[in-house]
Amino acid sequence: MKQNTPKTIILLLSLLAVCAFSCEKPDPVEEPAVVPVEVVSRGAYVLSEGLMDHNNSSLLFYDFDKGTTTDAFLAANNRGLGDTGNDLQIYGSKLYCVVNISETVEIMETKTAKSLKQISLSGRQPRRIAFDGGYAYVCCFDGAVVKIDTATMELTATAQAGSNPDGICVANGKLYVANSGGLNYPNYGNTVTVFDLATFSPIKEITVVINPTRIAADSQSDVYVVSNGNYGDVPMTFQRIDSQIDEVVQTFDFAVTNFTISGNFCYFYHYNYSTQQCAVKVMDVLTEQIVKEQFITDGTTLTAPYGIAVNPANGDVYLTDAYQYTTNGDVICFGADGHKKFSFEAGVCPSCIVFK
Repeated sequence: MKQNTPKTIILLLSLLAVCAFSCEKPDPVEEPAVVPVEVVSRGAYVLSEGLMDHNNSSLLFYDFDKGTTTDAFLAANNRGLGDTGNDLQIYGSKLYCVVNISETVEIMETKTAKSLKQISLSGRQPRRIAFDGGYAYVCCFDGAVVKIDTATMELTATAQAGSNPDGICVANGKLYVANSGGLNYPNYGNTVTVFDLATFSPIKEITVVINPTRIAADSQSDVYVVSNGNYGDVPMTFQRIDSQIDEVVQTFDFAVTNFTISGNFCYFYHYNYSTQQCAVKVMDVLTEQIVKEQFITDGTTLTAPYGIAVNPANGDVYLTDAYQYTTNGDVICFGADGHKKFSFEAGVCPSCIVFK
């Protein structure tokens, strides 16, 4: 019998060692933790004013993917929004709602409508809100404009505009406030106060047609103003202010009741309260020319248009119908071709729409 040599024994021991190592169970590999991905619904928030002194303002959320609506503020906070919600805007990660008769500004999480803070503006009757450089500016019917730090959610300053300001916007480093004088009938206001944002102080009063209300700026920093007139011999008037010189440089030959600007286009409607006729049109703000005399092209009619907005993600145009102003209204979505895509029910007098 052939004996194993020392070399053979060493080789056999090496093989046994390799076998023993390979037969051991490897250390378990720790799997990475699965982090749940938060699904944020796509949709639109709709503010309905409700009836004055009925405390029935509401904030509804329409889910684009599910086609469903929820009373978002009530669901998130287990309380109502208040009395007569006038304005709704998104700035950064927060949703801001101005509630006129309750005299509050409600600051919420945009994702959930959960209230982060309710700011009291007692005695001021806040109306509209605008933003710039990390601050919110709220015009109030008592003539004040209040400044809110959007990070701390604290009031930082107050300035004085004109009589019953009812519209506010930012353009060219300045704040423009439309002084309606609406509570002083028949002595309506006829000015837009211009504030230097750097100092938060008024620098000029621009004379416009009486009872100015809606105001907004375009991509060229032109400022557009709706004046409601006196509902008699002074008609509703649409004007353009050049923010370089802060003067009215154009008065249009058509009436506007409410409008919104998206990109280089102004979408607006005019409602004739005498004839109860409504026209929805589109103007190019670069040329100041009407490009669509009749935006709605499928025969859809509106009883009492009350709000207008454009979804910047796809160009869909949303119009609200308040009907008799005492029952729930509808929100109607139109494609860019003027054809109705869908509609849903909102609260009483749906007026403001923002997109998430």
